[in-house]
Amino acid sequence: MALAPDRVTNDLQSFEPFAEEVAYIRVNEKLVRRFLSRLRAKTHIRLLDVAAGTGLMTAIIHSQAESRGTKVDATLIDLDRPALELARDEVRTPGAQYIYALADQLPLRGSFDAAIFANSIHLLDDEAKARALSEVHRVLEPSGVLGVNSTFYGGAYPEESKPFYSRWMRRAIAEMNQRLPNRVKSEKVQAMEWLGAEDYRSLIECNGFRVVEMRERRVGLSQAAVRAISSYKEFAKGALHATDEDAEEASRALQVTVQRTFRDLNMKLLSRNWLELIAVRA
Repeated sequence: MALAPDRVTNDLQSFEPFAEEVAYIRVNEKLVRRFLSRLRAKTHIRLLDVAAGTGLMTAIIHSQAESRGTKVDATLIDLDRPALELARDEVRTPGAQYIYALADQLPLRGSFDAAIFANSIHLLDDEAKARALSEVHRVLEPSGVLGVNSTFYGGAYPEESKPFYSRWMRRAIAEMNQRLPNRVKSEKVQAMEWLGAEDYRSLIECNGFRVVEMRERRVGLSQAAVRAISSYKEFAKGALHATDEDAEEASRALQVTVQRTFRDLNMKLLSRNWLELIAVRA
């Protein structure tokens, strides 16, 4: 079956197509609003953006803080050098620093008032998650604020969304098998080995924090947003048990079957949950 080129992104390795979707930006703006409410007494925030990617979270924080007269000094950490270079070009936060480093091995000694760890903690294995949180704890000031969110957790799929995922996965697997009839399925990848909400609360609190807010936000994803998340390699690999070599075809199979699945179920939006936690350094 031929692909519809206008419905398949060419960026098959990156999270960024999804990160540019309005629904994604809005849910992160809500996290930042709650995050900054814990810092309302600060007129100057020293911010650490962990796994910053192209700097969306820093940009949102800077925009919201600036509107209330608060200065932000940001340090962005990521292991994706091209993403950091793009952040350097696009983030309009004066004096921001961009550091190529692992989240669980922060090359920092300075103290920060706040850290944001958004849309990425699920990518780490359990030991690396704990090390990263311990490292953030180390560089935060006493009573420093940590914000974490993810839509890759146990609970991300509301009950009403399950018929969509069931039909979509069956259709995408058939598409994938047609393209690669002799493919070898991989083991479940880390991106799909999701912790539950209470597991995340426990993990954060076991690494020196006190969780002061935990909520699950319901978001409606458009067809375009679902296609965009399908372009994310780790999601595609996990959803279809694909190997690294087959990740591109897995992504394409997911993307090309989205519209038909929406149409079959007469859907306009797909419900999905985001887990959001805000904690303070104990």
